[in-house]
Amino acid sequence: MKTSSRKTGSYLTLHISLLLLVLCHARLAPGQQVIYVDASNNTGIENGTPEHPFNTIKEGVANSTSGTTIMIREGNYYPDSTWQAYQNALYLKPGIALTGEGMANTIIHGVIVDWDQGNLSCKLDGMAFLEYHFARGPSEGPFDQQNIIRNCQADLIEINHSAGTPVNDSTPGPIYGFMIENNDLGEGGIQFAQGSGVANNNIRNNTCGTILIYSGAGYTYLLDNNDIQYGIIDASGVCKTTISNNRIYNGGIIDKSGSNPYGIEDQFIEFNTITCNEDSPLFQDEDVKAAIIARPTSVTIRNNTITCSGMVYGIYSKSGGPFHVIDNNIQTEEAFQPATDPDEAVCGIYTKAGWGYVTGNIIYGGQIGYYSKAGTEDFSGNEISGAYIGFLSSGAEDVHHNSITNCHGDGMIMYGLRGPVHSNVVKDNEGSGIHVIRPDIDLGGGNFNGAGNNIITGNGNFDLYIDCQSTGNPVLYAKYNVWDHTDAAEIMQYDIRDGSDSTGLVTVDFSPVGYLGAEEMKEVTGFEIFPNPTSGKFMIYSPPSFDDSFTIELFDLAGRATEMVSHIKQGQDQTAYDISHLPAGVYLCRITDSNAVIMKKIVKCR
Repeated sequence: MKTSSRKTGSYLTLHISLLLLVLCHARLAPGQQVIYVDASNNTGIENGTPEHPFNTIKEGVANSTSGTTIMIREGNYYPDSTWQAYQNALYLKPGIALTGEGMANTIIHGVIVDWDQGNLSCKLDGMAFLEYHFARGPSEGPFDQQNIIRNCQADLIEINHSAGTPVNDSTPGPIYGFMIENNDLGEGGIQFAQGSGVANNNIRNNTCGTILIYSGAGYTYLLDNNDIQYGIIDASGVCKTTISNNRIYNGGIIDKSGSNPYGIEDQFIEFNTITCNEDSPLFQDEDVKAAIIARPTSVTIRNNTITCSGMVYGIYSKSGGPFHVIDNNIQTEEAFQPATDPDEAVCGIYTKAGWGYVTGNIIYGGQIGYYSKAGTEDFSGNEISGAYIGFLSSGAEDVHHNSITNCHGDGMIMYGLRGPVHSNVVKDNEGSGIHVIRPDIDLGGGNFNGAGNNIITGNGNFDLYIDCQSTGNPVLYAKYNVWDHTDAAEIMQYDIRDGSDSTGLVTVDFSPVGYLGAEEMKEVTGFEIFPNPTSGKFMIYSPPSFDDSFTIELFDLAGRATEMVSHIKQGQDQTAYDISHLPAGVYLCRITDSNAVIMKKIVKCR
């Protein structure tokens, strides 16, 4: 009887334990099952409960279903499956989550592989492992939830599957992809090689060696606020990618993605801080070394801080259009000797891109500060200094309101530039201020009705150096500019080297002289002179940015002052100025306040 009683008691205990386990799991709603794993459990009793956890993750995975969270307690775990060349692989199932007790505490000595087919999401949180490989086959639809990999330590996270997450027009809800954040990764870093599909992928707040994107078309990527040792390579298909607020310590950003062919901005590289050395391993397969290499169909590069050492470009582009480079601070090594071939010169910005805008950049150093063989429409508001040649272009830019100073060679070299050049400061360069190699340049009053208004002073050679023959274009127009001298004979002798100095060269028409000796120039918009043209009387409206009062003076095109000198107040001056007594023609209004001097043309009709 005692023996029977003991057996009955043993069976009863077992049945109660199983019942408790079933009840424990029954209390969890579908998709909320929790299984516990603890490597230190050596009791021989393992059922995945908090009291009796499995002691291997493999057992936890085997007992999980879709929606299961596997809680892995601190300890060392040693997977024993084989995957490719790895003998220490841990296989996951789609739709389960692994949660550890921190990357310093829960340590998996092997690789994690997620390769079963299915569109159920994965989650890894708070653990260390060697590598993670998401290597699933085709997926029939979008992920049911965001895939999340966060707070982990590894050498590599690789998202590599043969097809993407296609979504048709009838698919409701958000389009889930991957969230990879707050991970401490090695040189392998993060690699995406997704087949074409539609999903949002966010990579942010990670520390890693590299981020590589080799996916097909259709995705949206955000790479934000990462600390990256060597840099980013984007060689994806037609995707929308934003690379922002990252810190790169010895490399750069290489963007050779497909981008779209429709002239729509879909690639943004912005607010990054990049330190780039010519020895960075990021460049081992590149023929050019640059902090940013841009070769997509379209790209906007803005508000980046770039520091280069060695033979490294700041920004190098052979992209399509639009190509916008806006408000970047670029420092390359100061150059005291020219490049043998300009096409091989290290530049702050080098572009063979399609149409776009290059505005508001600060460029220091380089054999050439800005080199354009592009269709860029507008080059304005840029500051270039410390280069050997500040600006060299055979592009189509409208070049205005730039400052090009203290270069060790020529400030600007014009080689077939097709846009007007006006309102620039080109001064204190050791070579020539502006060096013209082809004559079809409008420096004021030329084919583009250029405004002139360039300040070209203090340069070591001539302010304007003409180096082209007069065939077909015997005159180069450079009216309304400021030179070192104000007397016409002295300008011809000391400031301009042209056909008057050497037989066969283009002759410069530089009269009248702009600014009439003013030393400062500002871009001030909003001034209106009306009516203009006028048959006799006109009034002036001034912008709010100007002083409360300013002075207006009137000159003819030879620089001779008329008797008209007035002091007027901000806003519309109710005084009608009468110039009916002056001969018909073009006059220059010099408008002066305490901060700036600007010139306005007024046409006097008969």
